[in-house]
Amino acid sequence: MSGGPSASTALAELLEYARRHVPHYQSLVPPGPVTGENALAVLRRLPLLRRTAVRSERPRLWSAEGDARRWRRVHTTGTTGAPLEVVVDDAAQQAELAALVRHVRRHLGGPDGLSITHLTLHLASTSRASISPDPPDVALVKWNLSRAWQLPDDEFRAALEELRGKVITVMPSVMAALCDRLGPSSGAEPRLVVLSGEQFTDGLRERIQETFHCPVTALYTLAEAGIVAHECGESRTYHVEETGAFLEVVGEQGDPLPPGVVGDVAVTPLVNRAMPLLRYVNGDKGAWVDGPCGCRLPGPRLRLLAARTQHALVSEPNGRGVRRIDLAKLSRQLDLGVSRIVRDGDDVVVEHDDPHPATDLQRTTIAAALRSLLGADLTVRTRRTAGAPSAAGPPADPNPARPAFLPPEDIAAWAHGVLHDRPGVLAAVLTGSTLDPAAVSRFSDIDITVVIDDDPCQEHWYALAAAMNRHLATLRVNITEAAGPARSPLVACRLLAERHPVVGTLEEAGVTWPTAQVLANEAGFWTQNAESVLWTRLTAADRQRSDPVRDAWLASRFCLDALRYRLLCDGERVTAARHVLWRAQELGVPDAAGIRRAFAVGREHRPPPAPGSPEADGSLRTALACVRWLGRSL
Repeated sequence: MSGGPSASTALAELLEYARRHVPHYQSLVPPGPVTGENALAVLRRLPLLRRTAVRSERPRLWSAEGDARRWRRVHTTGTTGAPLEVVVDDAAQQAELAALVRHVRRHLGGPDGLSITHLTLHLASTSRASISPDPPDVALVKWNLSRAWQLPDDEFRAALEELRGKVITVMPSVMAALCDRLGPSSGAEPRLVVLSGEQFTDGLRERIQETFHCPVTALYTLAEAGIVAHECGESRTYHVEETGAFLEVVGEQGDPLPPGVVGDVAVTPLVNRAMPLLRYVNGDKGAWVDGPCGCRLPGPRLRLLAARTQHALVSEPNGRGVRRIDLAKLSRQLDLGVSRIVRDGDDVVVEHDDPHPATDLQRTTIAAALRSLLGADLTVRTRRTAGAPSAAGPPADPNPARPAFLPPEDIAAWAHGVLHDRPGVLAAVLTGSTLDPAAVSRFSDIDITVVIDDDPCQEHWYALAAAMNRHLATLRVNITEAAGPARSPLVACRLLAERHPVVGTLEEAGVTWPTAQVLANEAGFWTQNAESVLWTRLTAADRQRSDPVRDAWLASRFCLDALRYRLLCDGERVTAARHVLWRAQELGVPDAAGIRRAFAVGREHRPPPAPGSPEADGSLRTALACVRWLGRSL
């Protein structure tokens, strides 16, 4: 069991608090004072807290004290793949950051001005950045790589050069996918890679060192409990973070186990008062290590154990295995409804029940994750289970299918099935960034424009658009008569220049190219409005609270439209974002490099700057200069 005198005092204070303020524990923690001397005995009278209990008792595990508006919600997985939701207070968040910084400085010798970047490949993850107030001068960045992953290999490698000299925190499955894609040398060379959240093999550690040419260490973390132990570089065992967590290794009934005996790891986070979890068991196995450590750091040491054959869904002759909790983590990380993992000869097959096939990113990442758990030579395949609903047909339930970079062909085929026999439909096209995965942002829509021979304000057209919107998340169905695009010349140009056919042709429906003069007239009005919007955004009083990724996306939208107007007015029928973007320098627009930078940040192809920083404001300033340049050139 972990814990010195200070840990025992902290445990006593937590038990007293839980009895007074947390309904779940008011009848479980016995009456009477809890002190450092009796805290352990009181704790061991409590039953183990398992995931099913956290899910069922969640409202009663919340504290009746504290400001719930300041608590952060954390979602994790259950063993069935259903997420758990816990809440953590400010003190717990600061304690987790402090533990991370301590661990990094143990490896890097206490450098000032740390920059720590957390990498994810989770489609729903949000890239963001901040500067820590305590400890000060630590830049914290979360970078979702799932959109940068869509870039060609050379551009993806160039994007990862942003990691040079940074400290990287990442799940082993994500790092395994990066190693698979990048090969023996990435050129990124971060200062340190810190693995957490999953177990991994020594083979993965060696591959990371070969790919990134930097040291690799690990933390034992739980989303619901924070950092509970850190890896020792000398012994590869884990030292307990005694200021933030109280650990036990216990048997099935919660009885303490001696050193060397494998049991469940029970975690009691000491700092979080928003939702205390006493003797929380998530399925991890471990054993105490007896004797002093070679690094001379005092305190208890834990050896974490991978799933063995009796606990594994799939296992290898080397004794490694994949547990149900590993399956749940992969499901959530990849936005994939994984139902089971099975053997098929020498291959491992991951079955899922999503309404659409797994994307390249999902297949790549899940294969890398399983290799990091089972061995680098493993062949992994994915397949949809029989009877899973199809993305090309009506959904089997009201929940929308996730458009995790669905190919335009799949979307168009589905839309064709809905529209091709619909009376009044003249033409339909798929347009916008979905045609170019590298241009997709988290703010992008999937745009389908339907041209009809009728009044689009009739009820049956509203009903059609609503029905289609329910099928795909972020789908935007624009239903218009043929004269509609003519009222917005830039829209007409984009429809004609960037389109994937669904039904009929736009030309047959009466959509034509506007003249250069018509475009110039519209551009003049557009520049006035764009200047006003950008100036208001840039001078807002709450810039410190803005989202730099959204600001960069907004800035890039204005820059792209300004460049489109200029090219179209010159007679060039080019509007696709990436083609227009690379024309900026030859057109003489101010700060062409800044436009590309705004595009990269808005699409999460590079990590975001901190809110209110000069770099964050720089995107809007660049866009404002670009819009004014267009106005002067008309």
